[in-house]
Amino acid sequence: MTPVENIYARISAIIEDHTYCKLPDEDIEFLFKNFLETAIVYFKELNVKYAPIIIEDEIGEFYIKKTKNTTEDDSGLDLEEEVILAHGMIISWHRSKILRDKFLKQNLNTGDFNRLSNATMLANNLTLMEELNKEFIKLRRRYRNRDWSGDGL
Repeated sequence: MTPVENIYARISAIIEDHTYCKLPDEDIEFLFKNFLETAIVYFKELNVKYAPIIIEDEIGEFYIKKTKNTTEDDSGLDLEEEVILAHGMIISWHRSKILRDKFLKQNLNTGDFNRLSNATMLANNLTLMEELNKEFIKLRRRYRNRDWSGDGL
């Protein structure tokens, strides 16, 4: 089993969103767990291979457990799988920022939205989202092909 803290540490170092500092630990854990669950869904290759789930142990620590194709001495996720899940969490987090800006745009008229400079921020966030999605696809493709030896041709 893999502690979710391994993946949380990867995303925390990347996003540096200081609004999380104002939240209680329970709320941060809730948000990060939701981001991780979404990342697991996005990472289809991992789902097909292991069907992972998030479980809680008796002392309240959370782990990612593989539910199929495992052995008794399951070592948990490898580094590449952790990195891809962290990237999926970043996409989920970034998508929430874009949705906030889109909701703000809907609630304000165009002039107010542009004057508050959120229009530029939304455009920049949408561009960044495209880049994140492309990188995520590359990571998943590399993961999918890593065990392929080429002998099947």
